[in-house]
Amino acid sequence: MSWLKIISATAIITFIFGIATIDCAVAGEKQKIKFHGAIFNGKFEPIKVGDEEGHVLAIYTAKQIYFDDLTDGKMHSTAVNFMDINTKTGRGFVQGYGSTIYKDGDKTFRTHKGQPAGKGHWKGTWEFVKGTGKYEGIKGGGTWNSYSLGHDQSYLEVEGESEIP
Repeated sequence: MSWLKIISATAIITFIFGIATIDCAVAGEKQKIKFHGAIFNGKFEPIKVGDEEGHVLAIYTAKQIYFDDLTDGKMHSTAVNFMDINTKTGRGFVQGYGSTIYKDGDKTFRTHKGQPAGKGHWKGTWEFVKGTGKYEGIKGGGTWNSYSLGHDQSYLEVEGESEIP
């Protein structure tokens, strides 16, 4: 067998092994997280505060589809959010709680909060609360940016770290 064939076979085996182990974290090892995806807002229930024009408090739901930039995996997620916003000035904040379901049925739960960073742009932080299955005991968090794509739709970028004991 020629050296070229041996090197090619070794490269293919290494590539396949690398892909097979991407989602397998060693216990206690920190892993980078980098996702992007789409948000679709659902039910939105605003209540006028009355102190100034445009000021509302609202509870709303959202569904997300995430694509993992590091593993090419795909997940879906839901969230329930509380928003305190002035629709005239754009000042306010959002905070919420969400869950992500992975292909194998395991879940992670998170909290998140953020504020407007420009017209149609929100940014904030998130943190894991708990996980099930292989994500039991998960810790970590990071940042997120959301960009409006139109009525009730946004593009989302998420970065951070996770650690599973």
